[in-house]
Amino acid sequence: MATRLRSLGLAMSLLVAALAAAAQAAPARAGTVATYTVRAQSGSGSYTATGTIEAVRQGTVAAQVSGRITDVPVRNGDAVKAGQALLRIEAGDDGDAAVASAAAASGAAARLLSARGDYERAQRLQAQEYLSAAALQRAEAALHSAEAEAAASAAQAKAARTRAQWHTVTAPYAGQVTQLWVSAGDLATPGKPLLAIYAPAALRVVAQLPESLAARIDAGKPAQLLVDAEVVATNSWQLVGAVDPVTHSVEVRAELPSGTRMQPGQFASLKLPMHDGSAPLQVPSSAIVSRSEVTAVYVMDGQGAAHLRQVRLGPVVGTLVTVLSGLQAGERVALDPAAAARP
Repeated sequence: MATRLRSLGLAMSLLVAALAAAAQAAPARAGTVATYTVRAQSGSGSYTATGTIEAVRQGTVAAQVSGRITDVPVRNGDAVKAGQALLRIEAGDDGDAAVASAAAASGAAARLLSARGDYERAQRLQAQEYLSAAALQRAEAALHSAEAEAAASAAQAKAARTRAQWHTVTAPYAGQVTQLWVSAGDLATPGKPLLAIYAPAALRVVAQLPESLAARIDAGKPAQLLVDAEVVATNSWQLVGAVDPVTHSVEVRAELPSGTRMQPGQFASLKLPMHDGSAPLQVPSSAIVSRSEVTAVYVMDGQGAAHLRQVRLGPVVGTLVTVLSGLQAGERVALDPAAAARP
């Protein structure tokens, strides 16, 4: 009996020793929940924002007059030159008005030429005392009247010609057609979008930066553009000095180097430099818990109790998530939110 008791005691001693060794090898935990100490990652003195490429010069072309579209000589993706015809709208009465106004202006110019000749002859006759001063005044008045009529007719002809030209919609600058919303036979009305065009020579990346990080961005250093798996440094970037009241973000724009083969609408990453000592905090993505519209983590206190705290997150870097607000360096968060939530 004594031998059996001694064997049992030896077995218990070995079990206790094994448990102690396992406890020493296990990672640091607060209570029974594994934790992670919040800190800024070394070399993370930058903020990477995902933006969209857009053209510096882009716009929607609309009609200035009403009418049936008779011809659309361009298609989606076509390259066009400045002033090239994009589509034509039936001229109707505007074309006739332009012809009539041009004819009226021509007649007014002829009458002006005749009135100017009459006035010059009247001046010569009056100098020889063959013509009275009153007759000279009448010739001068006729000249002024002809001048006014010619100016008014010329202005009307120019306006009619301009209105007639509106029936041919032209490219405002050299670019590429991206969208075409009409075809021959459709009705064009003033302000109705007809097509979209952009100039591919100048592109930029537009991204949104959290308001809390705007003051920490170092605008004196070059930014890095990650385009087509290629890193390109650029000094031509700026923060737009206005905060969006809805998203509480600041827009940042960075121009792409000329010759970059990108298209508007594509994604590009923009790595912005931050002031020294302002690297954002990061935590493992496994520590994040989402409840309805609340994003939070469980913060462990000195007694090992877990407290749910709301945080605001930034971009994901590998297995780590950037924390923009809600945590401080040195705090511990639970790596298993489900275990930390259990009483």
